[in-house]
Amino acid sequence: MPSVPQLHHELGRALEAMARLPLHDVLEQRGVLRALARELALEGLRQEARFSSDEVGEMGAQLWAGLPGDAPNVPETDLAGDWIGSLPEDVRGRVRQRWDHLRLQKVLEDRYGERVEAHYLERRADLEQVVLRLMRLPQQGLAEELYLRLIDDGASFGALASRHSLGDESVTRGIVGPIELSQLHPTLRGVLASLAPGDMHPPFVLEASILLVRLEHRRPASLSEALRHRLLEELLQPDLESWLESALAELRRTHAAAPLPPAPVPALAGA
Repeated sequence: MPSVPQLHHELGRALEAMARLPLHDVLEQRGVLRALARELALEGLRQEARFSSDEVGEMGAQLWAGLPGDAPNVPETDLAGDWIGSLPEDVRGRVRQRWDHLRLQKVLEDRYGERVEAHYLERRADLEQVVLRLMRLPQQGLAEELYLRLIDDGASFGALASRHSLGDESVTRGIVGPIELSQLHPTLRGVLASLAPGDMHPPFVLEASILLVRLEHRRPASLSEALRHRLLEELLQPDLESWLESALAELRRTHAAAPLPPAPVPALAGA
């Protein structure tokens, strides 16, 4: 770790380098500009939300769930107004967060709702959850020995994993999951695809380890309300990324065409 004087020196150099760049370049390099553009794009989407009178009537309970006092009176005729600002200060933040979520979900449902079923069918295999037993081992010979003990002698996978596994599975007795298949390494996903619950795969290489895997349980995906919301957000992402890239590209063109401000005139000594 650098000393405090060295860190102070390096920080000063970094600030001097940033000071020579236009502000928008600094913000873009640090990821601030993209994050700001993303939030502005999402707020623009929220402002497109339109609710029926029945939907407005149901929102008060959703916004106030678990909060003290009576549910707010959501103004059906002026949803764009700052009605949240009139609520007690200690609940405004939570209500505003829920209001933002409801508005975005409404817009996503209106924009992409008809595509959710097809998207779910495309993603269903990856959304399946599994529970498995896994050991990471350093040597092929040890892996083959333990594999034979498991299938021929009925040895305990948990006990062997606790003793021999190189990864966190030594603590969990080899248990991994429940976890979505999409979150696993492609090689491991391919191995699990060939297994039924209770089956074990012979030792195989994955990156720097030899793995032993036994499938314990499969849980097929179902299109719950929570998963529907997640798939709607997935459908939004390509459009959102396209909007952000277009907006940032236009901003770069605008600033590239703008004349640079005149350099400051240094003060005269003694002035």
